[in-house]
Amino acid sequence: MKKKKLATAAILAATVIASSFGSAYAAVNLEPINAFFNRGVTFVLKGELWQPKDEDGKPLTAIHYEGSNYLPVRALAEALKIPIEFDADTQKIYIGGRPGAQTPLFAMPMEIDDIYVLASRDPAETMVHKKQFQEVLKIDQYGDIVFTTDRKYKRLVLDAAVVSPGEHTVDFSLFNASDKAGNTSQTTLQKLSVLPEDGVKRLIFNVEGLEKIKIHVQSPNLNPYIYARIVDTSFFDNGDPSAKDASGSSGTGSSGVPVK
Repeated sequence: MKKKKLATAAILAATVIASSFGSAYAAVNLEPINAFFNRGVTFVLKGELWQPKDEDGKPLTAIHYEGSNYLPVRALAEALKIPIEFDADTQKIYIGGRPGAQTPLFAMPMEIDDIYVLASRDPAETMVHKKQFQEVLKIDQYGDIVFTTDRKYKRLVLDAAVVSPGEHTVDFSLFNASDKAGNTSQTTLQKLSVLPEDGVKRLIFNVEGLEKIKIHVQSPNLNPYIYARIVDTSFFDNGDPSAKDASGSSGTGSSGVPVK
């Protein structure tokens, strides 16, 4: 019978996240250990057998060290649909996204139909409630905006308004637009509303764990003309643990507050 292969911390680090280490870094931070590949361990994830794999699709094995089994964090995070990122400069592994980081709405991969939803930089159309923005999404009847989020974000912070001559409440509804959503793609995950008198209102949607989302914009009474705008102060982020939204909860809760 073959002896179990010894593993080093360097092997473990390379398996967890691909990166290269200089000799100076290795000398200061890497400490050799005696560990074993534990090929007898199997995994059950949410009731089903699961095989962790690396980025190339090769099976991974748990590493046994001092009575505990260790598994590469990237494989586990992706299986649980938790965003993970390695910053080589700071040698930090971010599990669940970088706190405080924001990605502007118009920097995101976005799909619009260019008929019912239009992106505009026209100064006449980017003037919203007496405030000049650089870019807006213009929805005068109804429409869908699809974003590819790749599970990297917890929140969509959407700044929206109803402009003149809009007279009706407008609903902004969140849907799961992933190819794997199946029948659940028709289920409204969240619905928040903006009234004409609200000015520019901040809507916070929980998008945690979603790979692709759709925002459907329409009057709840199916009124034909709504004159809605989504402005360029909107963004995706992972929440601010120290901040409270309008409902008094932190992080990923939904809210609607005026944008000053």
